[in-house]
Amino acid sequence: LFYGEVKNSLNNETHLINKAGGKREAGGRRIVPAVDIFRTDKRYDLVYIDPPWEQSRGGYKKCRPCSSGKALDYPVMTLEEIKQFHGKVLPQITKEKHSIFMWVIDKYLVQAETFMEELGYTRHARIVWNKQRGMALAYTLRFTCEYLLWFYIKGNMLMPLPGTRGKYPNYLEESPQRHSQKPECAYEMLEDMFSGMDKIELFARKQRKGWDCWGNEVTAVADKV
Repeated sequence: LFYGEVKNSLNNETHLINKAGGKREAGGRRIVPAVDIFRTDKRYDLVYIDPPWEQSRGGYKKCRPCSSGKALDYPVMTLEEIKQFHGKVLPQITKEKHSIFMWVIDKYLVQAETFMEELGYTRHARIVWNKQRGMALAYTLRFTCEYLLWFYIKGNMLMPLPGTRGKYPNYLEESPQRHSQKPECAYEMLEDMFSGMDKIELFARKQRKGWDCWGNEVTAVADKV
């Protein structure tokens, strides 16, 4: 367990380094995050985060064979653990002027905005991603959207490059390639708006050219640049 083993140990920095940001064995390979966020001296203009929100596959229903009520196939963190993680890491890795982009699902939308406010941030925008498919929870609406929240600290907001201001809407549409994978168009938007700036992705699944990254699945460089 890469992130989940941080449970009950968030005040122990050594444990955080070893369990949340250190090495682990997977299929005989040694996996190491590209950046040790707990020890690096580097500071970033933009931090892009996809927290492992605590959830499951939903209760079993005969009409939904994929529903099982079982845990997801990747480690998750509780809301309090995610809040403590952000409170510890963000002050250590950000420049004075910076912007935070955080993915959140419907279940935690309000709570995420609340704890970021408690950490001194203000929400600038909710960027809606329409995945074009999703589950019909409680057989009412089909939940097809996730949210990319843009946060900043008042007086120290990192602004997009002048030529990109007003270029992009607060709406993304792209079908996901696999569970939890975020849209390519989000990366492309941020790479355009903040070209040449220092960027890092937390809870990353793979390396990407032009970004530093930290995550338990970081094993290969993305093909698309």
